[in-house]
Amino acid sequence: MQWSVLSESGFRLLARPLFLLFLIATLSACTQSVHKVTYASQDVASLQAMSAKDNSSQLKSKSPEELLTLGNIYLESQNLPLAKLHFVSALEKNQNLAGAYVGLGRIEMHNGQYPAALSLFTRAGEINPQLLPAIVGQAQALRFEGKMSEAVKKINEAMLVSRDDLAVLNELAIVYDLMGRENLAEPLYREIVEKSPDVAASHNNLGMNQMVRGQYPGAILSFLQALSLEPRNERIKNNLATAYALHGDSEKALKIFSGTVGEAGAYNNLGYLYMTQGRFDEAETYLVKALAANPRFYQKAQDNLDQLKQLRRAARQ
Repeated sequence: MQWSVLSESGFRLLARPLFLLFLIATLSACTQSVHKVTYASQDVASLQAMSAKDNSSQLKSKSPEELLTLGNIYLESQNLPLAKLHFVSALEKNQNLAGAYVGLGRIEMHNGQYPAALSLFTRAGEINPQLLPAIVGQAQALRFEGKMSEAVKKINEAMLVSRDDLAVLNELAIVYDLMGRENLAEPLYREIVEKSPDVAASHNNLGMNQMVRGQYPGAILSFLQALSLEPRNERIKNNLATAYALHGDSEKALKIFSGTVGEAGAYNNLGYLYMTQGRFDEAETYLVKALAANPRFYQKAQDNLDQLKQLRRAARQ
């Protein structure tokens, strides 16, 4: 399927309820990188066992490519310190190893250091202008910095390299969501699901798009599919609870939220969601319950109650 290049002149961020902005902002946090090397389980175990025994002199005995491979394995398993050690060691041997800069950029993205990540992805792109992970990484870092027009340019660059790459499609879909063009993002998310049905993030991102567009039954099904693949993922659980709440099933939402953020947090979340929908009486009921559940420490519920008063006052004017 072919997709047109984005127009910067038409780029805009539409105003929307606060909780929707939060949902959109978490999209990339839920995505799973498709630009990573996969290894057989026995190879991973063997390489990690060998690397765990490495000291600095043994690291120096490895080739840059071996260090890069190990770095990617540790990055995939979320062992960021060891991943960084191997990427840095690889660059000490070969300063033009673009993949090592990409790996370090991903670590900085994970740590929320977006300017540093952008610098590393940019360096990788200078070495290899056709390297998709470097181009997409730049787009993601720019997006997180709020530099949307520049992010669009990078997406366009990535699309010129490969219009069918899953990471490119995913980033394009996220930007469409941020532009308020969710209807254009949906077919992209569906294509990603078709191409990666066993990846929880694919279903989660489709569900978030459906939720933003008010298609709550579809969103619930997408989140349930995502949870079947990653049953312990609390972010997906919270997304499912949100979809239930917005669909009017507060009982299921409360049960899920209670398991992820506790009783007071569950009441607060429901109160906040109903407040964004203009359901002020229900919002107040749940926010008061949040304070009752944790009157001493739950400042968020009190802040939301204060905001609710302001919204009610504005609605009467």
